[in-house]
Amino acid sequence: MQPSASTCWSVIRAAAAGADRERAEFARRYAGPLRAYFAARWRGGPREQEIDDTVQEVFVECLRPGGALERADSSRAPSGFRAFLYGVARNVARRLEEKSARPDRAAAADVRLEAIPADDPTLSRAFDRAWAQSLLREAAALQARKAAAAGAAAVRRVELLRRRFGEDVPIRDLAVEWGVDAAELHHDYARARREFLEALRETVEFHEPGATPGAIARQCEELARLLAD
Repeated sequence: MQPSASTCWSVIRAAAAGADRERAEFARRYAGPLRAYFAARWRGGPREQEIDDTVQEVFVECLRPGGALERADSSRAPSGFRAFLYGVARNVARRLEEKSARPDRAAAADVRLEAIPADDPTLSRAFDRAWAQSLLREAAALQARKAAAAGAAAVRRVELLRRRFGEDVPIRDLAVEWGVDAAELHHDYARARREFLEALRETVEFHEPGATPGAIARQCEELARLLAD
């Protein structure tokens, strides 16, 4: 599903209504950040082996009738779906930890979730970094789909970007390998980066529908900062 065709909230509403394709899309998009969050929260502890099961627990909480997705309201989520999903993950983790700490139901009824200490900032950072990685992968896939429709030259620019960033091959070496002029390849490289940034802007807009161009640009900068730190 391309960012230009829908928004994350349209996928969310369809998933909440029980649409199989959108439910699979929801799980595909958001499993990575959730897994990163629980891995950071429970690293080295007895719950480390329960991470995948807990990710599924979040999906159950989101997708069950009357669950979190049915209650999700884009007009009341000014920080976007990322913050909403993070809140669901945090509440699921706290509920499981509370249950382990207080197995007796009567005693557990006296414990409020609000009384449990808030997350360490490193947990939010782990989630946000995995979210950024997920969005960059989505943007790369979107650029590749557009290139496939545009023709061989555009496909080569995608490959150029992959070789330059993914394999750290210098432009001059690629020019020799491909038998092309280095100046021409530098020009193609600059164009490929612009095309990727456009795909990234579309991807961010998908996840932050209604955001202003300035806000989208700041989100793109924040994604780069998260991955650079």
